[in-house]
Amino acid sequence: MPKKIKNCFYKNLTFKKMYEAHLRARKHKAYKDEVIKFEFNLENNLINLLRKIENNTYHLGKYYEFKVYEPKERTIKALPYIDRIVHQWYVEEFIKPFIVPKLIQDTFACIPDRGTHHAVEKIEKYMRIYKRNRPDFWILKCDIKKFFYRINPHILYNIMKKYINDKALLNFTHLLIFDKISPQETVRYSYRELYFTVFCKYIFKRT
Repeated sequence: MPKKIKNCFYKNLTFKKMYEAHLRARKHKAYKDEVIKFEFNLENNLINLLRKIENNTYHLGKYYEFKVYEPKERTIKALPYIDRIVHQWYVEEFIKPFIVPKLIQDTFACIPDRGTHHAVEKIEKYMRIYKRNRPDFWILKCDIKKFFYRINPHILYNIMKKYINDKALLNFTHLLIFDKISPQETVRYSYRELYFTVFCKYIFKRT
């Protein structure tokens, strides 16, 4: 049985940690209108956010859409700034310390001290190994169309349940996955989904 996350939700629900999440969320976005507006009354906004989470009255805001055209045209769905603070807090306090260590060493995306360059180095290492053993090997370069949008939230949540034994954290995880989506809708793309996508069984270390 995998080691479960226990008794940590409220310990990490502090003004200091939420303020640190705000600093991460505002990085490279300090002059955005929604960030400036939030910082006009920063202390009260963070305190109100903490109270909403404590009182189980917090809900995700409405997604807004915009398009980017490099390297190809894509539709991006983003949440209001306050929700991005919550995502930064959730990922930093629960996902990185408890879930990331369970990932296989060949998982590189969005993980500190790994990233693209380390992924390239690892691929080169595997290529040399295969070239020695099987000179005629092939490399398949591929992508999964609309990967984030196709994640089944029910499967995702059931996987999360195996690793969380903190009722408050589990309830909050349920809210982040299911809030404001219909039973047929898939998880939408945001910062937290970058980490949620790694909760597929086959990329965890065997425990």
